[in-house]
This record gives sequence, C-alpha cells and structure tokens, in this order.
Amino acid sequence: MLVLGNKRERKIKGVIMLKRILLSITLILTLGAFVNADETAQNAVPEALNIAVADDFAPVAKELGKEFTYMSGIPVNFTTGSSEELLQMIKKGEQFDVFMSANTDYPVDLEKSGFTEGSPEIYAIGSLALYAKGRELTHNGLDVLQPGGFSKLGVADPKMSPYGVAAIETLKKLQIYEQVQNQIVYGDSAGKVLQMAELGEVDAGLVAYCDLSDELKSKAWIVPARMHSHIEQSMVALKNGNAAATKKWMMFVESDTAKNILISSGFGVTNVKEVE
Repeated sequence: MLVLGNKRERKIKGVIMLKRILLSITLILTLGAFVNADETAQNAVPEALNIAVADDFAPVAKELGKEFTYMSGIPVNFTTGSSEELLQMIKKGEQFDVFMSANTDYPVDLEKSGFTEGSPEIYAIGSLALYAKGRELTHNGLDVLQPGGFSKLGVADPKMSPYGVAAIETLKKLQIYEQVQNQIVYGDSAGKVLQMAELGEVDAGLVAYCDLSDELKSKAWIVPARMHSHIEQSMVALKNGNAAATKKWMMFVESDTAKNILISSGFGVTNVKEVE
C-alpha cells in the first residue's frame, strides 16, 4: 500500500509540474505577443496626410510638409495643379484630406457643395511681381508697365488664377489695360507665365513672387498691394479625410514656425481666419 501511495503521489506531482510548465509556456507566449504588438505599434508609420495644393504654393507647401513631418511624425503627400484643376478632381471624387487653394472662391464652392468639414480659412497672402528675363526691374518696374514698355506681357488667366485677377486689376489701376489688352498673352497659371518669361515667349510677365528663386526675386519688381485686391489663399478640410492629422496640419500652418517659412518665401501672413 505504501508503494502504491508513493506512486500516486508521484503521479499527482507530475501532473502538477506539467500544468505549471504549460502555464509558464502560455504566459511566455502571451507576454511575447504583447511585446510584439507594442513594438509593432511603436514602429508603425502613421497614416499619411494627403493634400491638394495649388501650383504657386507647392514649393512652400513641401517645405512646410518637411517641417510638419519632423515635428509630428506624420508623412505628407502633395498633389499639385491649378486651383481649378484640383477643384474638379475633388468634385469628381478624388480623395484628399486638405485643399490648399490659391484663392478663396474654390474652397467656398466646395463648402457650399457639401465637400468640406468646416469652413475655409485664409492661410497666406500672395504677392504679385513683374519679371523679365535678363532685366533688372527692382526699382523701375513701373516704367515697363506703360504703353510701349513691352510688346508681349504674360498674365495668368484671371478665370483660373487670382494672380491673373490681380494683374488685370493692376493694369486697369494704371489706366493702360485698354491700350495693351491685345498685347497680353495668357497662361493657365502664374507658374506658366513665369515659364513663358524664362523661355522668351513674352517680354515680361506678372507672376507670383513666391515662384521666383532668390536670385530672380532680387531682379523683380513687387507690385504694390494697393494696386490690386489682396491675393488671399485659403485652405479647407475635406470630408472623409484623416481628421486627426488634418487638425494637426491646420494648427501647424497657424504656428510661428510655419509663418516664418511663409514670410521667407515671399508670402504675407495673417492670423488664420475663416473666409468671410
């Protein structure tokens, strides 16, 4: 009986030991799963922010994007085009998180059409400049904008670009529009006008100051803001987008860091405000 008792005890102890071993293995595997899940979460790349941005603002937007990613860890993808082109893409169902237009009209259009989350906000003020390849216009640009000062003048299409609107307003302010309208060569955008001037297709062009390199900025004439309406550029959050990342982007654009980048790139700044 004693022998049988010992065998039974040994059997019970063996079962207990086996259960302990199995429990230890289960705990190790479970802990490992939690550790791996935590590491995966830490190493996961946040969902990218997709922004539709007008051509004239694209270089600055990309600079802002680099700083934003550095500060937040959120990658940013940009799709560029004229504000009109981007508007149509959004209306046709192309998905973006934010639309950064060169004007206020198109974001307002999207808001009225039900494509946005919230109202458009003005984020920057553009500057119009007169540029002519190989010429120093810094102090005598006004002399060029006179009848006889050019044979062909590049201007952005006012139906597609706020810079075109500002250019026509400037010519009318100078009371020369009627005399020179047959000498105007229109481009789809301010960037296209700059390209036309660089290729010699026009004698001079009324362009976006921000599109000029530092070297060209030193040779261009900035059109006084009093000669045309403010070139207000606005952005708006779009429906079904990455709401958390979009909110961070909108706040970042209002920051001093972003404003310093805007100013150094030739834009005027204002406190971000809703379009009136």
